[in-house]
Amino acid sequence: MAENFEEISSERLREIAATEQIWNNELRKYVASALDRLSTALIVVGILAPIVGIMANPSVLQQDNTFWLMMKFIAMIFGGVLSFGLHICGRWVLKRGLS
Repeated sequence: MAENFEEISSERLREIAATEQIWNNELRKYVASALDRLSTALIVVGILAPIVGIMANPSVLQQDNTFWLMMKFIAMIFGGVLSFGLHICGRWVLKRGLS
């Protein structure tokens, strides 16, 4: 009777461990996906929005607005670097986990 109980307990512990591993994997995928979506949003806001703004208002290029053009350029660089960093962080979460 005790052997049967040990077998059941051992089997149940393996099931719990497998369920916990599946849950951890799904959580990793969820966090990595969220970071990847955030990096995509940063590309849109940080890089594409200034380009569209300049294309929609080309008079900005004709005026003496070097300060604003530099600010847009810096925002584009910062958005690209931050987006790349978030993408790499998402890949890191997938490989190594959250802890």
